Amino acid sequence: MAGGLRHAEVADGELRLVLDNTIEAVERGRIPLLDYAQGRCGSLKALNRLEVIFEELVSNAIRHGFRPNSAQSVQVRARATPERIDLTVEDDGEPFNLLEQPAPVSPGSVEEAVLGGLGIPLVVRLSASVRYERPPLSGGEGFRPINRVIVTLAA
Repeated sequence: MAGGLRHAEVADGELRLVLDNTIEAVERGRIPLLDYAQGRCGSLKALNRLEVIFEELVSNAIRHGFRPNSAQSVQVRARATPERIDLTVEDDGEPFNLLEQPAPVSPGSVEEAVLGGLGIPLVVRLSASVRYERPPLSGGEGFRPINRVIVTLAA
């Protein structure tokens, strides 16, 4: 596969992607995701929302969750039907519950505005539901080193 995209397959009606932790992986993963969803979801509005949410979640994981030059990856699963799209993004980066982040402060003027901090509120606004998990270890003591974000969109 092309750089950034390690693996892409559709199995049991679900798209599964494994992406490098590089920014080029956002574009490389976006294409098969939209190809998959377009054939299963008829709404252009839902496809546009899916694209924005995917780009925000994957780019945040890559930019903020990984050590530079590490071999860690982002795994994405999507299941689309005419009624809904479920998107799961997992990474093995630093623990980060996106739903516990403070709301961005609105600047008083354009000159005071700073980049960043608006992507997570946008993901929440575009979604029917957003959930964060850090799955427990099988023995129940501690957690697996995985951040999992599960998003549902109305199609």
